[in-house]
Amino acid sequence: MSENDVKIYQSKSELNKGGNDLSSAFDAVIVHRTNGNLDKARALGEALATITPSGSGDGIIVDLKDHLAQKYFAPDILYQIKVLLVFACETLLQIEIPVSVVSTTAITAMYDRIRVLSPGFYSNISNGAAFTFYYLAIQKGGDLSQNIGEAFAMLCSVKNKDGFINAGKTVWNIAVDLIEKEIDKAQFKVITTE
Repeated sequence: MSENDVKIYQSKSELNKGGNDLSSAFDAVIVHRTNGNLDKARALGEALATITPSGSGDGIIVDLKDHLAQKYFAPDILYQIKVLLVFACETLLQIEIPVSVVSTTAITAMYDRIRVLSPGFYSNISNGAAFTFYYLAIQKGGDLSQNIGEAFAMLCSVKNKDGFINAGKTVWNIAVDLIEKEIDKAQFKVITTE
C-alpha cells in the first residue's frame, strides 16, 4: 500500500489497540441509555426540528415579530432565518451537551424529523453551503453575533447591509437563548467520575 492510498479498514490488531476507546464508547452508550439521557436527547432533537420563525403550527416558535421589521418576513428571508435556526440548534447541542453520544443522538433525531416534516428543506440544507458560511463565522473569532449577522446578510444576498446584519444577529441571539432553555428543560442526568 502506498502513502497515497486511503485505508478504510482496520486490522484486528489495530482494533485491539484501540479497544479501550471502543469499550469506553460502548460503556457511554449503555450508561446514557440506562439513565434516560438518550431518550431525552431524541425527544429534544425531535422538538428542535419543529423550530420555526413563524407563529403558525405546532412546535418551538421563535417570536421575531417584535424584533424584526416586516420586510424580514418575506419568504426568501424566512427561509434563511429557518436555516440559521437549524444551524443554531446543531451548534448549541454540540456546545451545551458535552457528552458526544448524547449530543449526536439529539442532532440525529433533529435531522431525521426535519427530513420527515420537510423533505425539500432537509435536502436543501444537506446539500447547501449555508452552514459552511456559518461555521466560518464561528471560526473567525471576535464578536460571534456580528460574524453570524454578516454571514446571514451575505446569504440573503445583501452583503454588508447593516439592517440584515442586525437581523441575523437578532435571530441568532434570540435562538441561542431559546435553545439553551430547551436544553435545560430536557434535564439530562449528569454523570460524575471520581
